[in-house]
Amino acid sequence: METKKRKAEIWIKWVMFTAAITGMAILAGFYPVQGNVPLIVIPSILVLLFSKPVFFERLKLTTLLVMRILIVAAALRLFNPQVYVDVIMLMLIVNILEATFTDLLRHKCYWNAVSGFAVALGVIALRGLWQFDAPFGDYYLAEGALPIITLLYAIAYTIWNWIFVTDEFSSSVALMHVGFLSAPLIGSLCTLGLGVYGGIGMWLLLRANSLSIGGWMQIGAKEWFEREFYNERFDRFVKWTKKKPVQIVCMLINLALIAICLVLMAQNGGIRFEPSPLFL
Repeated sequence: METKKRKAEIWIKWVMFTAAITGMAILAGFYPVQGNVPLIVIPSILVLLFSKPVFFERLKLTTLLVMRILIVAAALRLFNPQVYVDVIMLMLIVNILEATFTDLLRHKCYWNAVSGFAVALGVIALRGLWQFDAPFGDYYLAEGALPIITLLYAIAYTIWNWIFVTDEFSSSVALMHVGFLSAPLIGSLCTLGLGVYGGIGMWLLLRANSLSIGGWMQIGAKEWFEREFYNERFDRFVKWTKKKPVQIVCMLINLALIAICLVLMAQNGGIRFEPSPLFL
């Protein structure tokens, strides 16, 4: 049995960890060169070189690293940054489908797979724009025609992705991913003061950053997280979420959220996408 002191230590570590992830994601978001390179690019390279990730982990982290390097090139104006944003929207769909087919074929988690396909479809309700005129920093926002579309989509994605994590990893790693998934939402709240240049539009950028940070952290320190983030009560909660009725409820919530996003998109101009020139 875990003592009260042990339980308190776990949650204190988790809060500190989540705060650190949020801060790193925001810094790397606003500053794709000064923040992104030391906080994501360099650690990812070191983990790939000196850790021993399995093939799937190596492939995933390498993909994330490539996108982190490309955003540096975009920030340096080696090509039109808007092209990067268009690519990241496509990669979001690919990333979701990759996890969805893993749920469907490997874990036989059909309910969450349905959610995954819906969340992938819901990406069409968003539009990413590089903020060339931002008051500071160099970054992009991804929003729907209305802020509520982005918020509802972010909630649906968070529910779906966390259920996927509980299927793929242990409860200790699932607790770690609560921090990774919370960071973009917390970061969006922290940037509300920027008005049209912050808020929920920051969510996708911060999620991309927290996912990349999570990639090198999870691979580089998996044993530490397995040991230090294990909590008996949370482990029971994770097992509860794997029950069929809970999975069905989560699927229905996600389908409803994505359906609302698509309806609101249709009522406010429909799909908005214009190919961008490769160079400015």
